[in-house]
Amino acid sequence: MFLLVPQLGYALPFFDKLPKFKVRVSENRELQEWLKDQLNEQRKSSSVLKSYEDPLDVARYEHGTLEKLLRSRGYYDGRVRQSVSDGEILYRVVPGHLYRISSLEIRMPPRLRVGFPGVGLSVGDPLEAKKVTEGVKQIETYLAENACLLNVDVDYQATVIHSEHAARLEYRVAQSPEVRIGQIYVEGVTTIDEEFLRKRLKLKEGDCFSRGKMDAAKLRLLRTNLVAGANAEVSEPNAGIVDITFIVTERKHRTVRLGVGYSSDDGGGASAGWEHRNILGRGERIEVETRAYEVTQSIKGKLLVPRFFRDDQEFSATAEAENEERESYDAESISVGGAISRRHTKHRTFSIGSELKFSQVQEEGEESENYNLLSFPLGVKIDTTDNLLDAKRGATVALEVKPYFDLRSSGTQFTKNTLVMTGYHTFEETKFDPTLALRIKAGVISGADNLEIPADERFYAGGGGSVRGYAYQALGPRRLIPSTVVGEPPELSDPIGGRSLSEISLEGRFRITESWGGVLFVDGGNAYADAKPGFDDLYWGAGVGVRYMTSFAPLRFDIGFPLDRREGLDDSSYQIYVSLGQAF
Repeated sequence: MFLLVPQLGYALPFFDKLPKFKVRVSENRELQEWLKDQLNEQRKSSSVLKSYEDPLDVARYEHGTLEKLLRSRGYYDGRVRQSVSDGEILYRVVPGHLYRISSLEIRMPPRLRVGFPGVGLSVGDPLEAKKVTEGVKQIETYLAENACLLNVDVDYQATVIHSEHAARLEYRVAQSPEVRIGQIYVEGVTTIDEEFLRKRLKLKEGDCFSRGKMDAAKLRLLRTNLVAGANAEVSEPNAGIVDITFIVTERKHRTVRLGVGYSSDDGGGASAGWEHRNILGRGERIEVETRAYEVTQSIKGKLLVPRFFRDDQEFSATAEAENEERESYDAESISVGGAISRRHTKHRTFSIGSELKFSQVQEEGEESENYNLLSFPLGVKIDTTDNLLDAKRGATVALEVKPYFDLRSSGTQFTKNTLVMTGYHTFEETKFDPTLALRIKAGVISGADNLEIPADERFYAGGGGSVRGYAYQALGPRRLIPSTVVGEPPELSDPIGGRSLSEISLEGRFRITESWGGVLFVDGGNAYADAKPGFDDLYWGAGVGVRYMTSFAPLRFDIGFPLDRREGLDDSSYQIYVSLGQAF
C-alpha cells in the first residue's frame, strides 16, 4: 500500500479568490485526478462558492460535493476528511469498496423486448450513476425508434446492499398504448403559407406515433426562422389513433437597420437597411442596404429563396450599384446576378451562378475603360466549424472558379481562381481556453495580362481582412510614373493589383473573462503581377487585439504593426481595425 504524491488543483482561471486545494486519494490516481477536475469545474460556475470568504466554509461545501462524486462512481462507503492550513485546503479521500451490479433486470412488454440490444451494462460492472442514466436514454431511444407508444416513461431503481458491496439494478418501462397519427392541424398562422409549414413537419396520417418525431417536427418549424415558438397538443386515443395540433407563434418578419461607423478600409460613414424574411409567405427573404462611406458608396438588393425545388437547395439573386474611389483606381459599376447552392452533405456545399457587371474603371494616370463582364462563378465549400463568427474548432475549405467574358469588342477573357482555408483548435483543458487559428489564402488569374484585367477585379493585399499593419490594398505591384519635371527620376504609382495573391495569418486567441478576450496575431501576404503565387516573398505584420463578447459575435479591436515597413510607402507605423466578428 502506498500514497500518491498530492496533486495541486488551481481553482479559478482568473481573478479567483477561492483558496487553493490538494486532493489525496490512496492507491487510485485516476480517481484522484477526476475528483480534482470536478472540483475545478464546480469552482468555475458555482455562485454559492464565490459567496464564501472563509476557507472553512468552502471546505465544508466541497466536502459534501466530494461525497456525492464518490457515490456517483460507485464508492458508497467513501470517506472524506478536510483540513485547512495557511488558507489552503487538503482533502484526504478514502474511497472504500467499489460497489458492483449483482443483478440486472429490464422490465418492458415482451413484444418490445425483441431486438433490444441492451443498456450497455452487465452483472459485475461498477454501479456508476452516469452509465446507469445512459441506460435509461438507450431504452427511450430504442422505444422511440421501434414502438408507437403514446408515452415513453422509463425509470430505474438501484438497491444498494452494503453487506455485499453490491447493488441490484432494475429498469422499468411504464405501460402505454401504441397509437398511430390521425389528423394533423396547424394553428396560429397568419402570414406564412400553411402548406409550406406542413411540409416541414414531415409527418403524415397513418405514421407510427413518436414523441421524438413530434419534437423533431417542432425543431424544423423553428429552423425556418419564421416561427418564434411551436407547441404540439395530442388528442386522446380513439381506436388507436391520435390527432396532433401544432400551435405556432410567428416571428416579426421585418427589420430596419440604421448605423454609423468607421472602417479602416472605407473610412467613416453611415448605412441603412431593410429586410423582410417572409416576402412571399414561404420564407423568401429580401434585403435592401445602402452604404455611404468616404471611399465607397453603394446600394444593394438581394433575394434569397430557401428550399428552391429541393430542401437542400437555395436560390439567391442580387443587384448592386457601387462607386469606389480607391487610391489606385476609381470605379463605377452596376451588377446583377443569381446563384443556386446545394448542400451536398452536412459540411459540403456546391454553388453555380452567373453575373453581369457593367463598369467604368479609371486607373491612376490612365484614361477610363468600360467593361461589360459576364461571369459564371462555380464554388465548393467544406465547413466543419462550430460557429460562423467565432469558431473554436473545425476547419473550412472554400474554392471559387470564376470565368469572365467581356461582351464588348475587346473580347477580353480571364478566369479568377480563389482558395481560402482556415483551421481552429481550442485547448479546452488549458487556462484561458486558448484557441489557435490559421488562415491561408491563394489566388490566381489566368487568361490575360495584368493590365488587361479590370483594376477592380485584380488581387490586392493589405488591410483588416488581409495583412494587418499595412493600409488597405497597400501591398502588391506598382508602376513607374515618369516625372513631369525634367531630370527627375520616375515615381512609383499606387498599387495596381496583381494576377496572383498569397496570404497567411496565425492567431492565438484566449478568454480572460466571460466577456473579454485577447488576441496575438501575425499576418503575411503579397500580390504579384505574374500568375505565380508563392510564400517566399511576403510582407509581414504583427499585433495584438481585444475582443468583447456580445450575444451575437465578438466585437474586434486590433492594432497591427508592419514588420517590413517600406520607406516612403508605408506612412504610418501602425494600423487600427474595428469590426464585428473575428478576423477569420
